[in-house]
Amino acid sequence: MSTLKIIISLLIFSSSYGQSNLSLLKNWKSYPVPTNQDTLYKYNSDPNDWIVSIDSNEVHVSSGRQYSSKNNLPFEIKPTKEEERIFRGKRSVLQVDDGYLIGFYRGEWGGNLYWFSSDGANKYKVSNDQIVQFKMRDNKIYAIEGLAHLSMSEGSIVEIKKDNGKWTSKEYLKLPSAPEAIELDSKNNFIIVTSSSLLSIDNYNHIDTLIATGMWDSYLYPNSLVNQNDILFIGMRKGVFKYNLLTKKDEWLLPD
Repeated sequence: MSTLKIIISLLIFSSSYGQSNLSLLKNWKSYPVPTNQDTLYKYNSDPNDWIVSIDSNEVHVSSGRQYSSKNNLPFEIKPTKEEERIFRGKRSVLQVDDGYLIGFYRGEWGGNLYWFSSDGANKYKVSNDQIVQFKMRDNKIYAIEGLAHLSMSEGSIVEIKKDNGKWTSKEYLKLPSAPEAIELDSKNNFIIVTSSSLLSIDNYNHIDTLIATGMWDSYLYPNSLVNQNDILFIGMRKGVFKYNLLTKKDEWLLPD
């Protein structure tokens, strides 16, 4: 092999290795959590919205522009002309015993929760909830729903269950601001990051405010949350926020 080919091969390998490395959050660097408003305002213009996920007990991170949702369906939704507006937006999908629950989130343009049969041939609207994410707890189906837009930020946890053979949605708990992501901790508490805060909610619906106003408020748009041994990782614009539920210590993780 010529010297030039060896150099090119090494450059390609180095580039691929670096990208692979940065997909693992453990290889990111830790910094103090930024609080300066000018810095946060600058971060607001960053092109990267980082999304976190867990696979094989490793926390992975990917750019929102490259992220491939795992909410694939075994059928294609083919809306009628009247349904085209309804079935747009971000999808949240949960497989249930008789098909799929699908939330269509369109931000300030609304949202809907629908049931689809396993082959997609039949469907009906369950509610007008703006579903952000589903979450199972104690074999019950919950979801966070709501919207943060301009000066408005509101939302709730809803419980979704069958009533006389049809799926229904009912408010379970009103939240102080719009939820962006949800997880469970080791005590089976809901952990919810909202547009402005970080909350823990126990089985008695008591809300413990872990962080009243996070550094992400108004600037960094949290989009995903994972829990690894009671250490939270929240994907957002520019970086990943790390929070230890036991020590209350926080960190700001960046790829460089």
